[in-house]
Amino acid sequence: MQETRLIKTPFSRIIILAAVLLMTLPFIATFNEFLTNLFLKWELYRVLENWVVPYEAKLLAGILNVLGLGTKAVAKGVWVEGAFLEIQWNCLGWQSAVLLLASFLGGFQGKFSWTSRLEVVLIGFLGTFLVQFGRLSAVAILAVKVGTGVAIFFHDYLALILVILWFVVFWWFSYTFVLEESS
Repeated sequence: MQETRLIKTPFSRIIILAAVLLMTLPFIATFNEFLTNLFLKWELYRVLENWVVPYEAKLLAGILNVLGLGTKAVAKGVWVEGAFLEIQWNCLGWQSAVLLLASFLGGFQGKFSWTSRLEVVLIGFLGTFLVQFGRLSAVAILAVKVGTGVAIFFHDYLALILVILWFVVFWWFSYTFVLEESS
């Protein structure tokens, strides 16, 4: 009886979803590449490249400078200790935002107050934003200190695992400390 109730809890569904996502990691990476190529053909990415990438480059340069790496932001990326790292529109973390929105569909099953739901949404977006910049910082540090091959492997595969782990911690925190059942 207790096993049946455990499977029905929203947090258990998130854990199961994370396990399924980890098992389908190669498919997700391939699908992300397909979506990227599709958006490149539509040329809608140019809006993101012209407006968001320069802002993201400045934020990343600020983080890397705080970490002691000589970094300069330019419109298309950052110079880190003499090496240019291009930031493309698909590095903005849109995949993480899509996964976050999808997790809200499963995570908000139940009767929770609107204020606690709003708090969870804000924590989710802020945390995902911070994880995104942590991921970008790690890619930049790996590219400069270890090599581009390792940085690309981290960017393409390990970063998704990092995001999934963030979602597990995020939903655990949300169910444990933030979400309140409405009366």
